Amino acid sequence: MLAGLNGHGLFFGNMKGGVGKSTLCMYTLEMIQKLRPNLDILLIDTDPQGTSSKMMKSILAPEQIRFMPMGDRYDGAIMSTIDGVMKSHLVKDNSLVVVDTAAGKIGNIWQVALLCNTMIVPTSLSWTDMQPTIDYVQEIDARKEDYTSMTPHIIVVPNRTSPNQKDYSLINNAAKSLNVIVAPPVSDFSIVKHSSHDYKGLKDVEKSRFYQEIETLGNFIVSHVLSGELDRIFAE
Repeated sequence: MLAGLNGHGLFFGNMKGGVGKSTLCMYTLEMIQKLRPNLDILLIDTDPQGTSSKMMKSILAPEQIRFMPMGDRYDGAIMSTIDGVMKSHLVKDNSLVVVDTAAGKIGNIWQVALLCNTMIVPTSLSWTDMQPTIDYVQEIDARKEDYTSMTPHIIVVPNRTSPNQKDYSLINNAAKSLNVIVAPPVSDFSIVKHSSHDYKGLKDVEKSRFYQEIETLGNFIVSHVLSGELDRIFAE
C-alpha cells in the first residue's frame, strides 16, 4: 500500500481501444466484491463514454460510483478532484478504489495511476493490439523510473482469447523484456450482454468458462494485490 494510504488502488488502462477493458473492469470488480464482501469499494470512471459507471448501477450502491470524465486536454480542476476523492477513500482501512479509464496514452492520467498499487492492462493476442500494449507498458516503466516509484505494478491480461487458443508465445516473449506479470487468459466476451438497462453482471455468466476465468483473476488480485504480496515480490 502507498505511504499514508491504507487501501489499494486498481487501475484499468491501455493505449489501444477495443481490448475489453471496461468489461473486464466491471466483472473483475464484482468478483472481488464477491470474494471480499466486507471490502469498501469505490469505482471511479474517467472514460467520457461512461460505460462502467452506467452499467454498474445495478451492481453497486450509488455512493460507490463516481463518474469523473477526463478528456484529452489537461484539466487541473478534475485532476485535483479525482486526487482528493481517491485519497479520502484510500486512507480508510480495508478500502479499494477501482479506476476505469479511456483508451489512449497514459498522458496526464499518470497522476491517477500513481495513486494505485496495481495496473491491469488487457490485450488481445493480435500484434495490432500487442504492440501498442508494449509501448504503453514501456512508457509506464519509464515514468516509474523518473518518479523512483515501485508502483503501480503491472498485470497484463490476455483478453478476449479464443477457447481454442493454445499458443501464448507472443505475449510471453514480449513480457520477458517488460517489468510485468502475465495473468491467466480470459475468454472472448461474446457471451456478455452490453445493454446497460439489463446488465446483470456475474449472474449472466454463472457456470461459464468466462466466469471461472474471472474468478481466477479475482482470486489472484485478492491473494497478491490486496495482501501486499506483489509489493514484497517486487521489493526483492
